[in-house]
Amino acid sequence: MPPPEFSNVALFPGFNDIPESSTSPSSPPPDNDIYFLAQIKDDMTITKPTLVLHDRHSSPFALVFDGYDREDGIRLLKSKGLKKGATAVVKNARRVPPKDESKRGFVRVEKGKEGDVVAIPGPLDTVLKVGGKLLRGDYQDNGRCVNCGSEGKWESLSKCTGCGMVRYCSKECQGRGWNEGGHKAECKVIKAINGIWGR
Repeated sequence: MPPPEFSNVALFPGFNDIPESSTSPSSPPPDNDIYFLAQIKDDMTITKPTLVLHDRHSSPFALVFDGYDREDGIRLLKSKGLKKGATAVVKNARRVPPKDESKRGFVRVEKGKEGDVVAIPGPLDTVLKVGGKLLRGDYQDNGRCVNCGSEGKWESLSKCTGCGMVRYCSKECQGRGWNEGGHKAECKVIKAINGIWGR
């Protein structure tokens, strides 16, 4: 499967662009899966799991998990890695319009559908940046060390044990790439993106 194209707003819409939830239980499923990406800004769980998120346009909204009490909800959020600073990915999200026009809508996840929500352990801007690099093939087999750019046989370069994609010509380059080159922030994000979209 090719890397996700996060700039495609038809597949990765912002909050105001995701479809509204239907009151009709017989609504047909969408023709294509959409994935809603938003960064978790706060956990506002009081009686049921509720997260405050911001989408790619910095629009704030709530993500609410129905059918869970406070304790079960806290366990659910923790088990899924849904915490402040992470990026939530909601497959086929639907926006619930507000009853009062002066308020914002929210995204509801029904009990049994929590499998449609996963976390990427990094902020949304990092997720979008890494997604662009994956799409351009920046981490692909080009026979070069990702840190210094020196050429070598791909098999002879050391592979990152975290993401399994980037390669280095030496331990020194690996250390520099991790600390100075930004791979420390990208590694878990690469692994999560590849896990979600089957690479």
